Amino acid sequence: YMKKLVAMICIAVAGTFSTGAIAQTAAPIKAAYVSVDEVVQMMPEYKRAMADLSQFDSALQINYAETLQELNRQDSIMKADSTKWSNAQKTAKRESMRKLFTDLQGFEQQYQQQMQQKQEELLAPVAQKANQLIQDVARTAGYTHVFRKEALLVYPDSDDLLPKVKAKLGPTAVPPSARPMLPKK
Repeated sequence: YMKKLVAMICIAVAGTFSTGAIAQTAAPIKAAYVSVDEVVQMMPEYKRAMADLSQFDSALQINYAETLQELNRQDSIMKADSTKWSNAQKTAKRESMRKLFTDLQGFEQQYQQQMQQKQEELLAPVAQKANQLIQDVARTAGYTHVFRKEALLVYPDSDDLLPKVKAKLGPTAVPPSARPMLPKK
């Protein structure tokens, strides 16, 4: 009799715990999606970051143009005056021109690297703020899961968080037509 009682108590306790576990795991899932790229581009910080990136791009382009101009200037001087120079002067001038030419050849690769690095530096804080904004909106709206719209093949219009995020941004949201584009070389 005692063994049966202990077994029944164990079964009752296990049943209570399993029912609690099922109730916890069976909590309703409310899922939504959002285009993170669009959220980022709506943020005023994005506009500022793109303006800074554009200025950085301009500075790199000016540097390239000045280097090219200097190479052309030295080439013209070399052609006009090299007959009057000593061999040491000619060698020094050729070396100076070779360095400028090498700088110009490496410009494209360096340009891409510098632009990518600057873009990451400027946009990382904007992306972090966008992710926090999405989390806040999802939590407020009661969503348990939010997916990137770009990763979904099928989705209903009703579960798009973008309008709610835009509403939370309020008047600071950048309208689609005012979104700055990434500078191109």
